[in-house]
Amino acid sequence: MKWDNATWSGFVSKIAAAMLLCCACLALVAGCSSASESSKAESAVANDDDVVFEVEDVSATTPLEEGRVVMTLCGSHDTYVRLGESYIEGGCLVRDRKDGSLTSSVHVTGEVDTSKVGDYTVTYSVLNSDNMLAECDRVVHVVDNLEWDTDGVPVLMYHYVYDPADPPDDLGTNHVSMGELEEQLAWLTSEGFYYPSWAELRAYVDGTHSLPAKSVILSFDDASYGFLDLGVPILEKYQVNATSFTECSRDDIDRVLNDYASPYVMFESHSYAMHHGGGGQGHGGIIYALSEDDLADDLQRACDILGSKAAFAYPFGDVSDASRAAIDRVGILCAVTTENRQVNVGDDYWALPRVRVFGGNSLESYQASVL
Repeated sequence: MKWDNATWSGFVSKIAAAMLLCCACLALVAGCSSASESSKAESAVANDDDVVFEVEDVSATTPLEEGRVVMTLCGSHDTYVRLGESYIEGGCLVRDRKDGSLTSSVHVTGEVDTSKVGDYTVTYSVLNSDNMLAECDRVVHVVDNLEWDTDGVPVLMYHYVYDPADPPDDLGTNHVSMGELEEQLAWLTSEGFYYPSWAELRAYVDGTHSLPAKSVILSFDDASYGFLDLGVPILEKYQVNATSFTECSRDDIDRVLNDYASPYVMFESHSYAMHHGGGGQGHGGIIYALSEDDLADDLQRACDILGSKAAFAYPFGDVSDASRAAIDRVGILCAVTTENRQVNVGDDYWALPRVRVFGGNSLESYQASVL
């Protein structure tokens, strides 16, 4: 075949067009690869255990799955502050049934002017690893017309809740029936009791913060399934806040924290693994046999699991100088014992007393212990 100028020119044009097409395809493939790598990078960041999720574009979030995230306001959802005093932020615990604790990622917005009587809203928001936004509000009432406490605040110490139709084999005075608990919560609700956060109680003990005259904190030791299955629904029915102290080395700790997360129950530390004997002093708890370093390691491990350092309940009520130092080092706000009386201004907030609630007592006896 003879290649004249016209034939040669046509051949070159076809080659050039083919080369341009190849370049375009290569660019498209590179672009897709780049987009894919970008998506992988974003996914890795979103699932990193240490990531703090910033809420920038609320409209771009994924719809929140029902029951996926539980937000627990610490203290009463309606918070009361005396005119002219400081607002004490109680905090908000967050449990995501997939991600675990998101408390450290909570964003708090809102402004409270305690120099002016009025109602203010504080909003808590958090974004989980699937880009789902959860929010809840606390209403803060700055007031000057309440009666304020002058003679102590009871921190109630419960243990177990049971169904009289199926009583436990070891039924004793630490067991409160479902009916007794419901009667007690109904009375607290009808009387308009206030449930301060542990941060508010700490400030009260310091003498820098006033609490309403009818203030009480409910605590349940051990997080037994009787309390979880029978007691928590009653707390939710009456919208009464309570703290459940649990030992965190238990095999089912993830199930407890995920399946029983509630807007009205704070899970706090009963130690990681100190709820056993071996100390030879006090009530026989192991605390007396442990060094400050050992105690701090245990306490920190429990706080890491729970995502909170608001309160600690001494196993068996045993308190040592080393345990006080360890609590201070870890940064826990309040620690409670088994000493039976109300909390007063000036008490040691690392060894606060509680009022024991006995099963089988009358409602009148309960009322007398609270008032």
